[in-house]
Amino acid sequence: MKKSIFILLALIPLFMGCKEISLSMDDSGKTITVAPGTVIKVTLTSNSSTGNSWHKISYDKSLLMQEGEQVYEKSNTGLTGAPGKVIYAFKALKSGETDLYMEYGAAYSKNNEPVKVFKVKIVVK
Repeated sequence: MKKSIFILLALIPLFMGCKEISLSMDDSGKTITVAPGTVIKVTLTSNSSTGNSWHKISYDKSLLMQEGEQVYEKSNTGLTGAPGKVIYAFKALKSGETDLYMEYGAAYSKNNEPVKVFKVKIVVK
């Protein structure tokens, strides 16, 4: 009985149309296809103690909408200055294609090349 209740509770988001996918730096360069209404969570390593951050975030705002502010999760190593993770959430609004592009580096320096780039093509259909 308990197992069937657990399975039912796990399936509720599917029945309600709530879809979510998770992306990381390993997905950079890929094409990702999602349905309208899907939440795309992007989790990337970040270390603000270096002066670097994820910035220059660009995408077609008619196709994707950022949900809330980014969330920063500290490292669980307990070490001062250890890198953590930053999580962004975007909701797919309607059919179309857009590049989701993000740069990691010093936001205040306009002449420096980014340390890292995250780029995925999002196809909503």
